Parts: sequence; structure tokens; C-alpha cells
Amino acid sequence: MKTGVVVPIRNGGQRWLACLAALARQRPRPVALVAVDSGSTDGSDVAAERAGATVLRIAPEEFDHGETRNRGARALPAGLDAIVFTVQDAVALGQDCLDTLARAACTPGTGAASARQVAPADAGWLTASTVAASPFAAETPVRTGPFAREQLAALGAEDWRPLLELDDVFSAVRAPLFAAGGFRRTMHGEDALLAYDLLWAGWALQHEPAACVEHGHDYDKDSVAPRYRADAIFFRKAFGWRVRPDLLSVLKGVNAELRRDRQWLSAHGRNGERSMKTARELRWAQVLAQREGSQGPLGRLPVPLALPTPAELGCA
Repeated sequence: MKTGVVVPIRNGGQRWLACLAALARQRPRPVALVAVDSGSTDGSDVAAERAGATVLRIAPEEFDHGETRNRGARALPAGLDAIVFTVQDAVALGQDCLDTLARAACTPGTGAASARQVAPADAGWLTASTVAASPFAAETPVRTGPFAREQLAALGAEDWRPLLELDDVFSAVRAPLFAAGGFRRTMHGEDALLAYDLLWAGWALQHEPAACVEHGHDYDKDSVAPRYRADAIFFRKAFGWRVRPDLLSVLKGVNAELRRDRQWLSAHGRNGERSMKTARELRWAQVLAQREGSQGPLGRLPVPLALPTPAELGCA
């Protein structure tokens, strides 16, 4: 299985060094690693070069989540089976993470696969709780699709969100399929849009827990708001769906988040009341930011990109 790896970087620090070390341990080794650096000042680009990566340098204002990754993919050699997209703070576990994920993406009828995510060992408990609640933390394989176009045409905006099971924290896409379309230009949600296009072309998406990475962000009540506001804005504009359409949905959202946090604390024998004060502050900030991002004009479901079907690529 011939794989290439693409990762955008900027001031990745020690986690980027750990990511590079984990990629170097992979067997078989990837054919190529391309890092697209958008203005590092901490030597992240130099560290990538020392690790054998091809480094493309762009100005910070040129960064786009979709097109930056496309640029990296175009710098990979021809003849690959799969392209693995990852991020600078995701650390692959085990020596066969890349190969396992690439093989999952290349099973018959499958266009792309995502790895299982677990929180880093030194992550705060709220990060661990958040990661554990993600669908990408599932310990069993999950296949989404394929669907007939008639099924997809009948879906409303709110029906699409649970189907967009692709996360380029660590994901693999068939190389010939990706070359036919790639990511859309976007400053958010490039993997969700790719999942949408793949499903419309008749491909399935695979969650592959046998490939596992450490990844998670330690947010506080101030830093969590921009991330979740941006996510809600993306789904409102790109898919015509309001994450938190009204105040009742805000209350339900906060309650659901806090319920999961209490369950995590109970399962791990932690002091619930002391920890829940911090949880309440963060979850209220998170959900209110979603509500803020959900307000404004609604977009419409995007027109799918014309990608080759499994039958056209001989992969049915």
C-alpha cells in the first residue's frame, strides 16, 4: 500500500515533533511526507525538513483549509494508493497506523477512512470527556453509506450532519479519487464537504478504530467560544442547518454536555462537584457560541462535485 502524507503546520511546538517521530515509526514508511507551512517562527518547518519532509512555504494570509491541503497533495509523487491527511498535533499510535487506515480507505466501495481519536495522556479531564464523546472515538468500525442518490436527495439539511463522518485530524482518501476533485476552498469544514461529495458520488466512509491517534485541545471558557461559533457558522452557511436554532436547543445542549461530563467523571472516579463548576462555565460558553453562530441567513445545501463513482474507478 503506497501512501503519501499531507499536513499543514504553523508553530507546532513539541506536539509537532512528536507527530514527526510517530510518522517516522510507521511501517511500511509513507512514500512521501509534505508539510505546508504558513509562517512558522518556532522552527517547525526546519524540523519537518530534517525529518525528510518536503516543505511548502506559504504566507499566513494564503492559508485556506481546503486549498492548502490540495497544494500539499499536488506535491506528492504519482502512483499512490492513498493520501493521508493529518494535523500537526495528532500523534499516530503503533507502527501500522498509516497502513491500516490506508487499507480501510481502499476497501471495495470505500472512498475515505478516519482513524479513532483518543485524548493525549496529559490532557485535561474536560478534553478527555469531549474526545470520548466524539463519534471518532468509537472502538468499533462504523461504515457510513453507500446511499442511492434518491435517498440522499430526500434528506433535509438537519439529516446530513450525522452522515459526514470524515475527520482530517487523521484520515485517508483514495489517491485517484482525491485527484479527481480534492477539497473545496473553505476556511472551515473541508472534511465535511469532502464527505458530502464522496457520499453523493456513491462512496462509503469508514471509521477504522484499528488505526488510532492521540489528539485533543484543552479549551477554557474563553478559547472554546471561537471554535464552536465557527463550526455553527459553517453549517448554517454551507448546509443551511442551525446547530442551535432556539433557546430550548441551548438548554438541551448544555444539559447533554454536562450529563456526559458527569458520566465521564463517575467512570474515572473523579471528584464530581469540584470539577463540574469548570465544566458548567465551559459548556455554557460552548453552547452559547453555537447559538450565536446559528443566527443569520441560511445557506443552501451545496451542489455536489462531479466525482467518479466506485464503478467508474473499478472499485465497486
